Amino acid sequence: MRLIHNITMIALTALTVAACAGKKESAATGTTREELTFPVGERIESAAFTGEAFLRPMIQTDTVFNFPTTNTVTFAPGAHSGWHRHGGMVVLVTDGVGLYQEEGKPAQILRRGDVLQIPAGVRHWHGATKDSWFSQMVVYDASWQPTEDYNDGDNTVSDEYYNNLETVEFAERGEANADGLMFRPGDEMLTLPTFNGAIRLSDLTTESNVCGGPGMHYVVFEPGVINAWHTHAGGQVLICTDGIGYHQIEGQPVEVMHPGDVAMCPPDVKHWHGATPGSRFAHIAANSNPDRPGVEWFELLSKEEYNKLPKE
Repeated sequence: MRLIHNITMIALTALTVAACAGKKESAATGTTREELTFPVGERIESAAFTGEAFLRPMIQTDTVFNFPTTNTVTFAPGAHSGWHRHGGMVVLVTDGVGLYQEEGKPAQILRRGDVLQIPAGVRHWHGATKDSWFSQMVVYDASWQPTEDYNDGDNTVSDEYYNNLETVEFAERGEANADGLMFRPGDEMLTLPTFNGAIRLSDLTTESNVCGGPGMHYVVFEPGVINAWHTHAGGQVLICTDGIGYHQIEGQPVEVMHPGDVAMCPPDVKHWHGATPGSRFAHIAANSNPDRPGVEWFELLSKEEYNKLPKE
């Protein structure tokens, strides 16, 4: 697999700039490589990037799930991309503080937990600041092809331009995340008959998102909380963001999930998922093939079966 189809297929955001508009954070508040939640991946070797940037492929689009291509992209301090365009992209900031600038607009400061949507064809750049690492997960339409000749010319983001940016905070940021979780969870604990305990649920995107993928939901399980066996008519994609959890497809060994892990359950196949006994667990859940909705629920895993599972 090619690490880079072209700059439009990878692009991402950036890192650590300001505690408030126009002011840079100190090195003491920047995120280090050791503090990143997701694995970093392999170095991107491309003249379209300045400094060290890394790519970790997570999901490749196929004909079973039809889920958009998904990667983690990480920038070392001082690294950034040039100006570029690509297919519609949802950016989910997993760690650090970064920059994103659309052509003709101020550079925006992105922070852990922000969710940004970049429409197809919009010219932009992103990258890390000097004092911090920055990591983001990108879900994007890798099949997009330009329908016009943009004649962009020089796509370089010069050192002078980069070092003299005026910045503003991300306009669509909500309230601060709670309890150190990667994204903001739902405000209420939900008690459902198909779970053995309460969960929190929030929406990161709806189905009408720019990458053309299904809606993405953030589910937080307290320690020991799991859901019942169930099937999805269109299948389901799970991406672990916080803590340690379980996922099991019927007839297969249980998977122990850590942040950055992906679990994919095909259409109409039984599975269950939830937290380990000693760890809160959160994941992004997306019901693939949204044109085939429907969930069928079955029994919960017994306490005896649960207690035999591998411990975190």
